[in-house]
Amino acid sequence: MSNRVLCKFFKHGACLKGEHCEYAHDWNTPANNTCTFYQRGACAYGSRCRYDHVKVSHLQSSASSSSTAFIRNETPGVTTSGVAPVSQVSSVQQELSPSTTQFHPPNKAAWNQQSGISDTAEDDLIPQPKSDRLVDQVICSFAAAGNCPKGEKCPHIHGDLCPTCGKHCLHPFRPKEREEHFQTCEKMQKHLEALKRSQEIECSVCLERVLTKPAASERKFGLLSECDHPFCITCIRNWRNSSPSSGMDVNSTLRACPICRKLSYFVIPSVLWYFSKEEKDEIVDSYMARLKSIDCKYFDFGSGSCPFGTSCFYKHAYRDGSVEEVVLRHLGAADGETIIAKNISLADFLRNLHIS
Repeated sequence: MSNRVLCKFFKHGACLKGEHCEYAHDWNTPANNTCTFYQRGACAYGSRCRYDHVKVSHLQSSASSSSTAFIRNETPGVTTSGVAPVSQVSSVQQELSPSTTQFHPPNKAAWNQQSGISDTAEDDLIPQPKSDRLVDQVICSFAAAGNCPKGEKCPHIHGDLCPTCGKHCLHPFRPKEREEHFQTCEKMQKHLEALKRSQEIECSVCLERVLTKPAASERKFGLLSECDHPFCITCIRNWRNSSPSSGMDVNSTLRACPICRKLSYFVIPSVLWYFSKEEKDEIVDSYMARLKSIDCKYFDFGSGSCPFGTSCFYKHAYRDGSVEEVVLRHLGAADGETIIAKNISLADFLRNLHIS
């Protein structure tokens, strides 16, 4: 039992093989949490994978192969090369010939003959909880899904009803787990309500409902940071990416709202539309936090130079994991205004120096 892996079905109380399972049914046995894709050398999730990225040693495989070879060599009538003598093979063929032996099909299934378990006792194969503590016992997965066939005779705990999702998935003796489920359900319910209200919002340019557009890539809103007019992401990007006419300012023409002409420096893509300032701030903060987790391609882990400088929304981190420390240099102008200086070189001062 020590060299066997914990059965994942037994862990959730749903293994139908019982003591005939090839995996361990012992709570002290460590579970196999190793990523199989990482063993093959290609895991698409990388550092975000929920399984362990470790190289498994080949001691277990070598031990199993050596034990197989030992059993093969100890088998009577078999040589060290694994081949039986010719005389013994001929005698076995004579015993199994159709003229001497008649085949009788078994009256019972092979798996029932080996295990001695009937179909009526299949329900008894579900393992009973090993721990006497109610906190350590798992809830019935069938009852959590909606219907348990055993009813009151079920050996597992039936969870309490969640008023939000309507499922019996609340563990009666785990208050922390119940609180986490409540928060997850409330957040999901709030997201569904906001998505339902956003179905009626139309774009101020194309006058189409944003979330009912034929292309999936166009079913997003383009939120402006300083404006509350709704636009689809395609229309507002086409507006801001168009070329200005000669003599027109980019800030006053392209970066301004097409309706109210308020200046906005960036656009936030979102599948939800907000109905209060708090909801908009939550969408913007979530978008900014998501960008901060992505490495800046211009910074290139310190090897490149980002043209946006301190205004970049992406992460500026070095290869050792340390984040760039931003130091702002403020310069006072003659009119009293303060500007942020960047990329100052000695040539800038020498160019304006007049030598008499």
